Amino acid sequence: MIRSHVGNKGIHYMLEGSKIFTRSGVRAAAVLPTALALAGAFALGGPLNTATAAAAPAAATPLANTHPDWASKSADRGSVAAGSAVSTTVYLAGQNPAGLAAYAKAVSDPSNASYHQYLTPAQFSAAFGATPQQISAVEAWLRSSGLTVTAADEHSITASGTAAATEKAYGTKLDTYAVAGKDYRAPVQNAVVPASVGNAVLTVGGLDTMSLVMKPASLVGEQTTAAVPGLSKAPAQQSKGADGAIFLGPKPCSSYYGQLKDVKDPAFNGKKDNPYAVCGYSPAQLRGAYGVTSSHLTGAGVTVAVVDAYGSPTILQDANQYAVNHGDKPFAKGQFSETVTPKQWIDQSACGGGAAGWAPEESLDVEAVHAMAPGAKVHYFGANSCEDPELLSTFTTIVDTHAADLVSDSFGGVIYSTQGNEAPAVEAEYTQIFEQGAIEGISFAFSAGDCGAENPTTGCGAQDTSTTPQADFPSSDEYVTSVGGDSVAINSRNQVVGVTSWGTDAWELSKGKYQAQGWVYGGGGGTSDTFAQPWYQRGVVPTKLAETLPNGTKVASPMRVSPDVSMDADPTTGFMIGMTQTLPNKKTGYAESGIGGTSLACPLFVGLQADAMQRQGGRAIGFANPVLYQKANSRAFTGVNVNGLGAGTVNMLPAFGTYPTLVFNFGDDGLLKVTKGYNDATGIGMPSASYLDWNPRGW
Repeated sequence: MIRSHVGNKGIHYMLEGSKIFTRSGVRAAAVLPTALALAGAFALGGPLNTATAAAAPAAATPLANTHPDWASKSADRGSVAAGSAVSTTVYLAGQNPAGLAAYAKAVSDPSNASYHQYLTPAQFSAAFGATPQQISAVEAWLRSSGLTVTAADEHSITASGTAAATEKAYGTKLDTYAVAGKDYRAPVQNAVVPASVGNAVLTVGGLDTMSLVMKPASLVGEQTTAAVPGLSKAPAQQSKGADGAIFLGPKPCSSYYGQLKDVKDPAFNGKKDNPYAVCGYSPAQLRGAYGVTSSHLTGAGVTVAVVDAYGSPTILQDANQYAVNHGDKPFAKGQFSETVTPKQWIDQSACGGGAAGWAPEESLDVEAVHAMAPGAKVHYFGANSCEDPELLSTFTTIVDTHAADLVSDSFGGVIYSTQGNEAPAVEAEYTQIFEQGAIEGISFAFSAGDCGAENPTTGCGAQDTSTTPQADFPSSDEYVTSVGGDSVAINSRNQVVGVTSWGTDAWELSKGKYQAQGWVYGGGGGTSDTFAQPWYQRGVVPTKLAETLPNGTKVASPMRVSPDVSMDADPTTGFMIGMTQTLPNKKTGYAESGIGGTSLACPLFVGLQADAMQRQGGRAIGFANPVLYQKANSRAFTGVNVNGLGAGTVNMLPAFGTYPTLVFNFGDDGLLKVTKGYNDATGIGMPSASYLDWNPRGW
């Protein structure tokens, strides 16, 4: 990720005024030759050829931000053994990274003549991919340094060798550093590459060994199961649900918002009959609430990729059983596919329990997409770990093969962590892949997170290893759609009767009185200190917000703010999922339970986008944010009000065994505040029941 895209900002501004005349709004298949010619203009035009305009040092080209901040002199514990093994990956810049970034913007901007002039992967490669000469030159340099090239394509080249040879190749010593009680390898200064290949190299990964991991966007149930942590901390009760399946969760619970009231416990804030939490909304309830049912759309003809780590061996049978249990059709033959490579899975202990730990996330994502778009194809991609190299490899596969039209990603992490900061070098590679997706008409959406602004003074901020209030990544990248969280009240007619931001304080009933337990969690968001304000947020995001970081620091120029949109995420108004798991009786079997988090909001939104894409005849939506922001303050979105569920409204979880009655409120998202218009808790708002009524030409 390139911090603030500083190196490309001038190019962006130059292109805003450029006029390249061609017909816009034509189906991509009919204009590919024209699109390729346009891309060539972006890649080869005089002012865009900045790779040679910036003179590199005669001897070497430095790779900025490859020395991590955590590798300080005070933490240095000495040199790495010269003979120790090191594997590094050189990420390639391609023929013209500035032109690539410029065309990604142009093809996504409705005001640009190149809007929706998408390229195929082959055409992208021809216009922007690394050339055979660049690849050959980088390989020759690595080999001349004593390294062995183990893998190469037009995105990256991986090489292995001794620490001594690696130090020679990258012009920096490698030392050991002690951080948070563990030892890590890192370069003592920024790496350099020979000037002869400087223009071909974007950055390098693998010089340091700190393993930063992505986490599922908080799968939270109302009670604790073997797979999902619970709000109440109580072990889930096993009972029979309304559909006859085993249900894991509190009883009583409501089938729709406000159905059942707590008349047993003392009044809370003077109100006696507060509603019990929803057991978990069904697919039909969510389709009704978001206007899918009335639209008669199913996402037919659209392919959605769901990306998580690892894979569940029972995902298809679980998703099909869940669909049938709730009155939907199971996946038809060929409608579901998966790409998983269990023999190549690594670092499972560092990734939240490996395949078993990520199975609930996979089940939620697949079932939520199928719920909102039951006719869409779903392709599940299981990365070989939750770490950056494996996730980047998965995304590369998707864009290089155009494996999907829309990509749902319910995971993320903090950039500034007690375990070390996310490397800007790695962030740069994510951004380049998302830009390629935009150029090919592929839309990436990410969960905004479940700890508000990741305030480290809160329990969830500390658990997320945050060192400062911040927006999560990759959802804060300017080329993804960041999906935040709401609390949504759906009535017996599947209509939304109230919505507010998802943010929760808790109280516990003890000795007849309610004792405050403090802030628990809420939808993620905030102003980034990494990415400059993208063009599509200008005039919509308040300047004061864009120039104020979550920790209160004022910055000199507007920055990217997330989320962009928001959907239901509150576990007390959450979604029912089904999966094979360990039951309270220690047996293994299929069971259903209600869960939440922006892990839910993201696939719900992507499923809705699949319906929108079907509505316009299958024409690709591509990078959605520019059009989303054009539709801000329209009837397509429900503005979220801090008191949207009614001032003082709460949800109740009943007492169970030795566990007390709990009360959860709505609308307190910590440092993130709901205001009229765009805000950093809910973005431009929640898609309304009219969202799919847009003119199909609107995308």
